[in-house]
Amino acid sequence: MTLSPDSIHETVREYYGERARNSDSCCGPSAGCNNDLYDASLISELPADVSSFTLGCGDPITLASLRPGETVLDLGSGGGLDCFLAARYVGPTGRAIGVDMTPEMLAKANAIAQRLNVTNVEFRKGYLENLPVEDASVDVVISNCVINLSPDKPQVFREIFRALKPGGRVAVSDIVTNGQLPDAVQKSMEAWGACIAGALDVNDYVRGLREAGFTHVRVQPKGDTDSALASLPIGVPFSAAVTATKPKTGEVVAEAEETIITLSAAGGGESRQTATEQLMSRVAEVTSIDGGYELVLKGEPVETRALAEAFIAKEASCCSALHFDLENSADGVRVRLTGGSAAKGCC
Repeated sequence: MTLSPDSIHETVREYYGERARNSDSCCGPSAGCNNDLYDASLISELPADVSSFTLGCGDPITLASLRPGETVLDLGSGGGLDCFLAARYVGPTGRAIGVDMTPEMLAKANAIAQRLNVTNVEFRKGYLENLPVEDASVDVVISNCVINLSPDKPQVFREIFRALKPGGRVAVSDIVTNGQLPDAVQKSMEAWGACIAGALDVNDYVRGLREAGFTHVRVQPKGDTDSALASLPIGVPFSAAVTATKPKTGEVVAEAEETIITLSAAGGGESRQTATEQLMSRVAEVTSIDGGYELVLKGEPVETRALAEAFIAKEASCCSALHFDLENSADGVRVRLTGGSAAKGCC
């Protein structure tokens, strides 16, 4: 079955519309956890119901290094959290523009803006593939776990390039893979809503940005756990920070300009392995299963299982798009990774 762009848009819109109506978020009270995607100091001045409502997978605000006076465009702005944070950084001489296709999300974001009296933000209805902004009108494009939801990512990259001013930059948190997703996952409508089915292979993601005209493209896993998932070339989704730049007018771009894809987390220069790295070093066999993969881990059973349980406790948290099963067997500890249920409503 081939999924049409319209059916994907409709599935995603319904999925996130329900999240907006129910205030169902990765990090809200109903999820049983706090918003740990951002440094606490970044969100401390916002009301708890605003700072906790996120359906993202990272922190594009810190990644963007925003400056006063800049115009920021947020793709898939949802309840507006990243726009409100961006508005604070760009100040009264700058502005933040959020674009979203879901009416319920737009209504929620506008209501919060009015309640908080934030005057340098606006929210526009539109699609990522046809952004409602003028050419060369924004300084920075941010996005938080949304580009993967688009059925036409090359067009999204072209639209970002069109909207940015020369010298403008991209700072995105998104879900990518190292290797192709299983075909059954790619065709699952539920997995599209859960930020899994639409995840691109990291090399395809970079290629799309480069073909759109971007330079200085860099992709890096968000943290230790995502770095571990990225190290497995089997199509497991992981959160990544993606940055790129639109060349300045008249800038000569080297045809063979280096693209940086780092499948390890920042700050990993220490010789001591983390617990996650120790676990990944024990992967002896990887097998494709329906909707995902099974890993066989070698090593002393009790210690290996403890490492696996610690990994799962960390990864299978409020903001995980994966489902994990763990069992002992005669040939080692087995971990099954499959596309998680969309019930949590987060990426």
